Amino acid sequence: MKNIQFFKLKEAINMKFMEIKSSKEIYSLVELIREIWPETFIPIIGKDQVNYMLLHYHGKDAITGEIKCGTRYFFIKDSDRVIGYLAYSLEKDHLVVNKVYLKKEFRGLGLSTKIFSYLEETAVKNKKEKLVLNVNRLNKQAVAVYLRCGFKIVKNVDQPLGNGFFLNDFRMERKITLD
Repeated sequence: MKNIQFFKLKEAINMKFMEIKSSKEIYSLVELIREIWPETFIPIIGKDQVNYMLLHYHGKDAITGEIKCGTRYFFIKDSDRVIGYLAYSLEKDHLVVNKVYLKKEFRGLGLSTKIFSYLEETAVKNKKEKLVLNVNRLNKQAVAVYLRCGFKIVKNVDQPLGNGFFLNDFRMERKITLD
């Protein structure tokens, strides 16, 4: 019975991407981040680092600043309900996937393939040769998803965040064929 419901849910999702621009939308995004981030990252990096990152990197002011500098944020929606969010920025020769997060109940349904197809189409439209992202090395589920979506690990990235915290990531890339 559970597999049937899973299949029906997968078939019923009609994914759309709605760009986040207004202050009200940014506030809603921050609320979504506060829902998704702790359950995703506390087991990986701990509660203290999650709280630090929510305060300094995922608050309204930080996101507003990123948008002003060219990062584009989107709600991932199914009809009228928000099921996740993504953010990307365009660099000289590549598209940086800054964030891709789904609510817990929408993970494992094959939606990442659709999300990365959208990001690839965006990169092609902007004549970018690859998708680039960083992912925590201990986030095994996300690393596996990215590998299945055609990304390759190109290097380790260790970056200090402040307050004694670090990002310990893989840099991953996926080449794109431009016509």
